[in-house]
Amino acid sequence: MFDKLAPTPITEKKYRYLMIAAMVWMFTGAWVDASAHSFILDDIETFFTPWHALLYSGYGFVVISAVYVKNKMEDYKLDVGVLGASIFAIGGGSDAIWHTLLGIETGVEPLITPSHLMLFLGSFLMLDHVFASRPFKDTLDAASIFSIGTIYGLIVFMTQFLNPFLDIEMFFFYNDDRLAAGSVFFNAMLSCIVFVYAIRFKASPKSMGAIYLISFFYQSVFFILDDLMSMFLMIVLGLGFSLGAIQITNWYYKTNHDRKIQIASSLIGSLYGLVVVVNILYWSNVGEVDLTWRFYGLGGLVTTPLLFGYMVGNLGVSPNTGEVVH
Repeated sequence: MFDKLAPTPITEKKYRYLMIAAMVWMFTGAWVDASAHSFILDDIETFFTPWHALLYSGYGFVVISAVYVKNKMEDYKLDVGVLGASIFAIGGGSDAIWHTLLGIETGVEPLITPSHLMLFLGSFLMLDHVFASRPFKDTLDAASIFSIGTIYGLIVFMTQFLNPFLDIEMFFFYNDDRLAAGSVFFNAMLSCIVFVYAIRFKASPKSMGAIYLISFFYQSVFFILDDLMSMFLMIVLGLGFSLGAIQITNWYYKTNHDRKIQIASSLIGSLYGLVVVVNILYWSNVGEVDLTWRFYGLGGLVTTPLLFGYMVGNLGVSPNTGEVVH
């Protein structure tokens, strides 16, 4: 069944760049919608909002672009992208009905309603179409890099209630320290999984950096309806993480160490913790707020992901030979 849904490779660069524009439009709209739900919830009384317009117009552009490309290629088969777009359309229609009958959700509820889960599933399948239709299966082009970065950003979107950057205040209250630590460890492990996944496709150092930068860009949009300084800071932190990921990937390709994927994955996880700590210290200084975390606690946010990253790195190793799997 899944082989039948495999998309036809799209070799024209202009079509692949069109996919990038469509992805950025649609998923930026999703993050703007998240910003509205977080910062101006009291003003939302209907499904028909500017941020929903941005999201669904982005979806419309995705569909129009896909129809245009398929027509040019004379490719009329049902594939994973068509399936994803159909599921998203059903989810969007049911979402409008849901909001009309039951109102606007609050807290974590918007991320787990049936209509939104259909939107997420449809989004994943459409992004999978971009990745699976890449021209060459053994290399990643710009569109497939964007698809990995956007899938990563979508997972972060779905778990935004457990994000150390989007809810920095939890680091300044004693009652939230367990949630704060969990948010760092979860997202550090997620960054390691992304690294191991991309490295198995031989992602170049610059491509690896781009994947992380794309995810930070999407997260920065979360603050667009609240604090532009926070938005700018997220992009700066993303640049720092991206540059660090480039150096780690460079080391990975240049070394012959027999545990290189475990070590590199550990460094990615630790780097994520370090960027979080830098963000905490920045807001503590700017807001003149006393930290509830002591120095060894902050240090643990950096060192503990080393252990998680090493375990995640083992996913990229053959259990029989011990060699890195490509």
